[in-house]
Amino acid sequence: MGSLLTAHILDLYDIHARSQNNVQVSEHITSLLRKFIELLYNGEYIRNRDLDFYASRLCITPHYLSEICKKVSGKSATYWIDRFTLQEITRLLRQKELSLTAISEYLNFSSISYLSRYVQKRIKVTPSEYRNNF
Repeated sequence: MGSLLTAHILDLYDIHARSQNNVQVSEHITSLLRKFIELLYNGEYIRNRDLDFYASRLCITPHYLSEICKKVSGKSATYWIDRFTLQEITRLLRQKELSLTAISEYLNFSSISYLSRYVQKRIKVTPSEYRNNF
């Protein structure tokens, strides 16, 4: 499953790169992006959603990580971190036996309020509204 997801995301990068006629993607950039996606796939977003963390793990600057993500995929590194995080949040919210406190703690949010603001800002509904509409 992990390699399938990585392949899918790299395919998206490839499609975007082809649409940008003069974009050249080196093996080094491809390797960095693969490692970034693997960190996300392996669940690092559960413990850390900070761009600096990922850049540090890849031994590059946060600006460079965002730049290469944007160049290749058309989306920022933060977009990919949020995408993985939101996928997990919505999966957990569908498990109605889990409290918002438990979800907040599991995903390393400092409070339920922060989790609620994070979700509402990105999907335009509160966690409770999402859960009730599911």
